[in-house]
Amino acid sequence: MRSLLIALPVFAMLASPAHATGGFVCRTASEPAIEIALGFGHTAGSALFAHRLQVDGRDVPVEAPQWWLDDGELRLVLTDPQANERLAVVKAVREGDAYDGSVLYQGRHHWIRCRES
Repeated sequence: MRSLLIALPVFAMLASPAHATGGFVCRTASEPAIEIALGFGHTAGSALFAHRLQVDGRDVPVEAPQWWLDDGELRLVLTDPQANERLAVVKAVREGDAYDGSVLYQGRHHWIRCRES
């Protein structure tokens, strides 16, 4: 009986839902060197909990007011912290194990590849 009382909480912890998280790192292949990192939960309606934009190794402060991810497409809008200006817009489609597409940055389109991190 005593071992059952000890084992019951252990089994209850094993049966609890996992709060898994995931993320992507997106990079351009040409100048300027743009890197976008994203972190999000795997539950329905989860928000981005981490987002970062680096251009030529320099951190650019951003917010991510809009994003979309499914098996076939990734879309992301990054704005300045006050959401007055769009800084980067990513549109990519799934190609095998990555998402390939473009990022609009400072009025120019650049090819970008996003991989799970």
